[in-house]
Amino acid sequence: MFKTFLKIAGRHLWRIRLYACINITGLSLGMMCVVLAALYVTDELSFDRFHQRNPHLYRITSTFRDDGKVATSGGTGQVQGPAFKAQIPEVLQYARLMGGDIYGDVRHQSKAFKLQLLFVDSTFFDIFSFKLLRGDAATALDNVNSVVITERTARRFFNRTDVTGEVLQMDADPSAMRIGKPLVITGVVADPPLNSSIQFDILFPFSFMKVSFDDTSWLNAYLGTFVVLHPLADVDNVIDKFNRVAASMSKDQLAADRKASPITYGLQRITDIHFNPQEIPNQNGESGVVNGSKPVYSYIFLGIAIFILLMASVNFINISIACSMKRAKEVGIRKATGSSNRQILTQFIGESALSIFVAMMLALLLTWALLPVFNQLSEKHISPFRILAPELIVWFAGIFITNVLVSAVYPAYLLSALNPVQTLYGGNLPAAKNLAGKTLIVFQFAIAIVLGIASLVFYLQMHFIRTRDLGYDPAQVVKIGIQGVRDARQIKEQFASELAGDQSIGDISLAGEFGRRETTVNSHKFMSYFRTVDEHYVPMLAMQVRDGRNFSPLFASDKKYGVLVNQAFVKEAGLKDPIGKKLMPDSYFGTAGLTIVGVLRDFHYGSLKERIQPIVMPMSTQYGGDALWVKIKKEQQEQTIAKLERTFKKIVPGAVFDYSFLDESNAKAYALEQRWQKIIGYVTVLSIIICGLGLFGLTHLSILHRRRETGIRLVLGASAFEIASGFSVDFIRIILIALLIACPASSYFLHLWLNDFAYRTEIPWWVFALTGGTALAGALVTVFAQGLRAAGVNPVISLRSE
Repeated sequence: MFKTFLKIAGRHLWRIRLYACINITGLSLGMMCVVLAALYVTDELSFDRFHQRNPHLYRITSTFRDDGKVATSGGTGQVQGPAFKAQIPEVLQYARLMGGDIYGDVRHQSKAFKLQLLFVDSTFFDIFSFKLLRGDAATALDNVNSVVITERTARRFFNRTDVTGEVLQMDADPSAMRIGKPLVITGVVADPPLNSSIQFDILFPFSFMKVSFDDTSWLNAYLGTFVVLHPLADVDNVIDKFNRVAASMSKDQLAADRKASPITYGLQRITDIHFNPQEIPNQNGESGVVNGSKPVYSYIFLGIAIFILLMASVNFINISIACSMKRAKEVGIRKATGSSNRQILTQFIGESALSIFVAMMLALLLTWALLPVFNQLSEKHISPFRILAPELIVWFAGIFITNVLVSAVYPAYLLSALNPVQTLYGGNLPAAKNLAGKTLIVFQFAIAIVLGIASLVFYLQMHFIRTRDLGYDPAQVVKIGIQGVRDARQIKEQFASELAGDQSIGDISLAGEFGRRETTVNSHKFMSYFRTVDEHYVPMLAMQVRDGRNFSPLFASDKKYGVLVNQAFVKEAGLKDPIGKKLMPDSYFGTAGLTIVGVLRDFHYGSLKERIQPIVMPMSTQYGGDALWVKIKKEQQEQTIAKLERTFKKIVPGAVFDYSFLDESNAKAYALEQRWQKIIGYVTVLSIIICGLGLFGLTHLSILHRRRETGIRLVLGASAFEIASGFSVDFIRIILIALLIACPASSYFLHLWLNDFAYRTEIPWWVFALTGGTALAGALVTVFAQGLRAAGVNPVISLRSE
């Protein structure tokens, strides 16, 4: 029986091979999108689930309340972990982590690399399931100068992994300088899995960091503290105990610091961190957690993939219904000879399921082939063999069954429900009055138009970002980082001296980032961003001085007391005549205050997602910096970079030459938006292909069903143009309805997206006109061309076709 079914199904598919190819191609593309989305979502959900101490492993969170504002971060200070462990029995173990976005220069003989540092308690390997390949997990982090390196790091330094006992140097690290001993490798750990929120190249004992930074404050939150709770512990009760202990032990510090407010603590499962990293405000990723994401990305990606698959399913449904006329008499004959509705329904569902199965296999092959491109686009590292994982097999089964239910059951039901008398004597058939099919086409084209509009708006916003005047010129500016405790001012002087007179190199400046700090002007307190610069910084970046002057060696007071500010600072401070006015920064920049010598035109020192905030720029020749900024000429760029590297290593032997171009660094702030621009672009192309295939198939079938009408109209004198126009009217009406639905929907959602940018483009009217016009033109060409072809057939042949 099954063999007979396959024969009948195969013969039917061969008879309608054009439409079968359209269906299978469209479904395979749609299924491929859903399979890729499934791979993405399952990878996102897999983060941090490999730790064996789950589900009792938590991170302590801190909630701050200030002036009615509430903010929760995933950080604590140094004291919370030991205090909670000592006083709360439910806390079995704790481990503090400081790192994530902390890097340092580590050297072995002549090899030096910039490594990702992580400072951890000795309980690190008891709590987290990172596999130690060499060394003893119980003692590897006991000594202050012990380090554990990853397998990847061991191979970079030594080309092997059996390296316990080898030594490393950190020439400019404050703790290493105080200890006065080399770092001894006591273990080698397997590289952290890619689906881990904790990433590192080298592990230091927490005691190493405390050599230069021992903090006893309860009012700080800059590192991550993880705890393992007793399996029977009540989480809410533990949190109450946290806050009681904290209230008792922090009361003296709160009393001494009247500006501080109490901190309340909570617990976050480690498996929840990836989707909710709760980054610490004004900190540089020091909580040990990286690779943060948001669940909304998974929802959007999966939603887009499902919509693409629905578009392909619409083609399948409509073409299957349209093909019903060819099988109507078959249904009538089978019913007249005793076949039941159930038998016919099963036959047609089986035939459709066969097509869907072929499409599923093709989709898996396409996924396998395109996975490297997808990994690059999504910044994932999904293995092709991941497709064979058990949870993915469940996804595939679900996709197949859902497609059979969505795409096959309705057309099969319509066919099986046909009245045998009507079908045998030429009565009205479902294909002739297919209101549901037309509704599905409207839905399909509405999605395609929305995606087309979104693709254009994404491009316009990215073009706006690339071409917007930033208030300075970032082109050909190279930023060279200076790591560790080094005299940056002396390095800059030597660097400038070595390269003096080189025609390929322009201005050289020393600058430093000091984050947001409180500033006071005439008793008005507000937060400002601090960046130290020198007299070469403003001309190098072609900034405009709107009031006053730039720093100058002619004014000796500039070095210690001079400061440049921007227009946003002047506005926030309420200064009408800012030159010569004083501002009071925090104690790092002295207690005498700084005097404004110049006001710069506002410039975007951050992302265009944020409004320009007040910025204060004291002189780096007094207060230091952390990077050299060098203007180079575009000609012979590679040779110039090599020259900068040689000079830097000559002045700072053993240091890593870490450089970046300023314009490329700026672009990284929009990496997510650029990825989504590409994703929407690819999806738009897929939607156009699927819509085009569906429109071609339906038009072809519609004209086939109206051959007799075409022949009669030709005999009565209608022209080929009139006949083709008649076929086009219905489809153009459908596109117009889809356009009326898509334009307001896309406008609403795109405005929501653009609201994330403080500086954004407007959505011009021509975006809707161009997308709608393109959709109309594509539909018109497709339908009109087939109409002209039908009109060219001999009317005698058309009249004999039925």
